[in-house]
Amino acid sequence: MKKLFLFTILLISFTTFGQKPEWIPFNWEGAEVSEKYFDKLAITIPVTIDNLPHKFNMQFDLGATTTVIYGNSIAAYLDKYNELKNKIDTTLTFKIQGQKNFKFKNVIFKLGAVSIGNINIGHFKGFGDSIPKDSIDTKSEKHIGTIAPDIFQDKILIIDYPNKRICITKELPKQFSKANFQPYIIKDGRIKIPLNINNKKENLLFDTGSSLFALITTEERANKISTNRIVDSLKISSWGEFYMVYGSKVNSKIKFGKKRLKPATVFYDKLNKFDKFYDEEKIWGITGNAYFLNNIVIIDYKNKRFGVK
Repeated sequence: MKKLFLFTILLISFTTFGQKPEWIPFNWEGAEVSEKYFDKLAITIPVTIDNLPHKFNMQFDLGATTTVIYGNSIAAYLDKYNELKNKIDTTLTFKIQGQKNFKFKNVIFKLGAVSIGNINIGHFKGFGDSIPKDSIDTKSEKHIGTIAPDIFQDKILIIDYPNKRICITKELPKQFSKANFQPYIIKDGRIKIPLNINNKKENLLFDTGSSLFALITTEERANKISTNRIVDSLKISSWGEFYMVYGSKVNSKIKFGKKRLKPATVFYDKLNKFDKFYDEEKIWGITGNAYFLNNIVIIDYKNKRFGVK
């Protein structure tokens, strides 16, 4: 009886603390921006949609709000697979860029080999690159959408930057329990993490879709923490709209908890393009992957805390 009781305890212990995370690989996508090549421009994750026998990927973007499939990119597949086309449900709606769109209902969705279950996914009509019908059966991986934080709510998301992989789990694996955790604020599924900037706590949107920038904010705020001398300029796009941003070297202390972050460049635009967004969201600015490329990041959506290991 004692042996059976001990075995039961060990089994429970293994299930809770010894369970190996199911890792999902991701890829860095590189491209030229303003005639400069960046090898870590965006993160893409291989996905499976409704068990279709095709290779797809989607951008991993925690600055978005709704996971979407691009209408232009999926169009040729909808012509071939009526079952998927018939899942577009006009009673399920969402807004993106001020426009109302519909959703696919009960789509079987996998990230890598890991099943996310049957979920509703946005159909972003008129967006994305069209895929010709004579190309849909080729072996190359096709880019068809964006993965947003809506599918990670009430779970724990682990981003292992050095090993290019993510994990979704219900309980935090023991090996990550001693990470440097700080509480965050959440709105519409997007998280705002606290950074200490010039000895003052500031909230910044954490956006994995903002791979180029450690910091991006208003021109006024950028000038307060930098040399004020422009050392970089880039023409970038946000959901297909292009604009210029300018960068200056940070000369102020930036910390996450007790961890001092490495020297960086702070970017801003001269059109005050996102000033209203920063004010409405009550954030200092946006931070992305660049600060954490040598770390493992834990986003605990269950307990509203952000960890760095």
